[in-house]
Amino acid sequence: MKLGISGVGLYARGLRNWRDFERLAAQGFPLRDGGFLAPEPAAIPARERRRAPLAVKLAVEVAHQACDMAGADKGAIASVFTSTMGDTDITDYLCRALAGPAKLLSPTKFHNSVHNAPSGYWSISAGNRAPSSFAGDFHHAFPAALLEAATLCASERLPVLIAAYDIANGPPFADIRAIAEPFAAALVLEPAATAARAVEIGCASGCAEAPAPRSATLRALAAANPSAYCLPLLEALTRDRAATLRWPLGAACHLSVSLATGSFH
Repeated sequence: MKLGISGVGLYARGLRNWRDFERLAAQGFPLRDGGFLAPEPAAIPARERRRAPLAVKLAVEVAHQACDMAGADKGAIASVFTSTMGDTDITDYLCRALAGPAKLLSPTKFHNSVHNAPSGYWSISAGNRAPSSFAGDFHHAFPAALLEAATLCASERLPVLIAAYDIANGPPFADIRAIAEPFAAALVLEPAATAARAVEIGCASGCAEAPAPRSATLRALAAANPSAYCLPLLEALTRDRAATLRWPLGAACHLSVSLATGSFH
């Protein structure tokens, strides 16, 4: 599928947007310092923003960033959201509350517990009525969602937003897959004729190992959060050269992403 990437959104400790990422790329990605400050997406009304959990804020923030950069029509763009473990803070709260004697749940937390909560907040904040879905596949969540978004973009010949996010977790979820710090990223895919950076995306047979970023700083971030598995692609976008990256989708197939040469904004 020959498509293009026209917008990127990004939020993590020391990385608040794509411009921060470009600036650090020019410096060779020095070690990040400072603590994590949660985003406060202005597109979410203040009352809802106060009640929105971190997973929602991350996903909505990067979704708006990517669409702003691409100049996309936020009210009309289709979207695919993805996360490796979802909102583990709320899942932990729900399980503990239901295991207790009172079994009383916060309606707000219950409302935010479903995987499509970030998608819903995005749709409301953007006035978006286009199709929106959630693609989850644990460690393969990002490549699975990227394949889903690319297929939708290629078949419908319309722009598609993909947003990946995960928050830090603790036991017992960390015993399954430890996530040390929050991270979120978003891309806007478009038909190749209108895109800023041409890309070919497809599914191929055979197993493949997930790519690792060149930078030691980004490798540490990718190890800390599975949604940051997208970092090799973002790193490649900062370089004006061709690149081919592969992510496993299972034991028998993988996702292949080939970037053409060209500058990216």
